[in-house]
Amino acid sequence: MAIESAKYRSLKKEKDFEVRVYDEISLAMSKENDFRGYSGFNEAFNYISGSNDQNRKISMTTPVINELNQKSMTMAFVMPSSIPFEELPNPNSQRLFMVRKENMMFASIRFSGTVCPTLLEQKKKELTEWMATNNLIPGSVIWLARYNPPFIPGFLKRNEVLISIENSMISEDKPVGI
Repeated sequence: MAIESAKYRSLKKEKDFEVRVYDEISLAMSKENDFRGYSGFNEAFNYISGSNDQNRKISMTTPVINELNQKSMTMAFVMPSSIPFEELPNPNSQRLFMVRKENMMFASIRFSGTVCPTLLEQKKKELTEWMATNNLIPGSVIWLARYNPPFIPGFLKRNEVLISIENSMISEDKPVGI
């Protein structure tokens, strides 16, 4: 059984690096204190398991996203694209909130392994260096996206760091770096 992943359009791909546009993505999101933590994950998992005002079960999707911010961190589940944002049930938990993000452009780096602070910082550095060589201005949004359950061996895990792009001149008509 295939699991749905967040939909995006690729504007440029170079080895493990990519420039992507996410037209619209709906998230069930909660505050988290550590990207390895489980409180936010459990809140979102309970929501898709029926802990919502419709007692509705919602399909699991990928990736699970941590927004890494200097002041706070969140954990989010991507909602299935088949459910319009307006039709998503309201969470029973006051710690969980629904968010719709639109027209986001990110640079990303794909990597395997079990994420730890050292690996995360290394990948953020590699991505920002690649962005600089491609004249991409990093924005303030940084995501850690994970695609596999925790019991999958690290070398098989798919992870990504995504950094928003501030360059307003980038468009699909003029691919980056071409």
